[in-house]
Amino acid sequence: MEKELAEIRKEIIEARNLVIKNDNLLKNLVADIKAFGKKQEGFERKQWISAGAAYLVFAVFAAGGAVLASKGYVARAEAEAAALSVKATEATEAAKQARDDLNASREASKLALAAYQKLDAGTPEEREAAVTALLAVDRAKISRLEARALDDRGRAVIQQLANERLDAGKTAYRRSDWKTAASELEKALTIWPEHPAADEHAFYLGSAALELKSYQMAADNLSRFLARYTGRTNKDYAHVLLARAQEALGEKEKAQATLRDGISSYPASQFIPHMRRHLSNLRKAETAQQ
Repeated sequence: MEKELAEIRKEIIEARNLVIKNDNLLKNLVADIKAFGKKQEGFERKQWISAGAAYLVFAVFAAGGAVLASKGYVARAEAEAAALSVKATEATEAAKQARDDLNASREASKLALAAYQKLDAGTPEEREAAVTALLAVDRAKISRLEARALDDRGRAVIQQLANERLDAGKTAYRRSDWKTAASELEKALTIWPEHPAADEHAFYLGSAALELKSYQMAADNLSRFLARYTGRTNKDYAHVLLARAQEALGEKEKAQATLRDGISSYPASQFIPHMRRHLSNLRKAETAQQ
């Protein structure tokens, strides 16, 4: 009986020791689980921090990209605004130019109409003033129809007035009325510069101007006569007169050239002695100055 009790006591003790051992193992397991949980929490915290940092970096880059994109958009917008401003300025200038051209065209049309209406009315002086106004009209600022009407209507009046002035000027020239001759002939050539007889009458205008000591007018018209008139009448005498005008203007080299040309071109002229004498005097004066 005691032996059995002793065995039972022994088994109880062993069981108690096993329970204690199991309890210690359980406690260690709980401690390990808690430690693992703390490590897991730390790891999760690090993950959250890393994720937050990543999100923050992404947000910064996104914001930076947005700023850069906004700057690029602003730059493009400013460039487009500048281009539009330039176009607006150009359009404004073009509109202003168009208004100015329109106003100029209207003004030219008014002047053309006024001249047109006066061509056949009034005294010769008034008709001449109308012709002068007609010639002053800028054909580029009126329509082609208006320009043609002016030219067609004015041509006959211009020819009539020019012919009247040429006849009056030539008549005055023959009377040695140099002032009237020069005035009438100058008006005729102003009214109709390309009159068929303009080159011939340039001699009379140049000669009358020389008598009035209007040397530049004399030289211009006598030069035109010699250069453009196809006939031979008065050509030799024109050299004499032109050389005088050129000398009076101080153009002595030109005067000598004119006299040499007259001597060589018209050797049988009655004015040859005069031309030679004049040429000799010019050469002597030139030598004396040297």
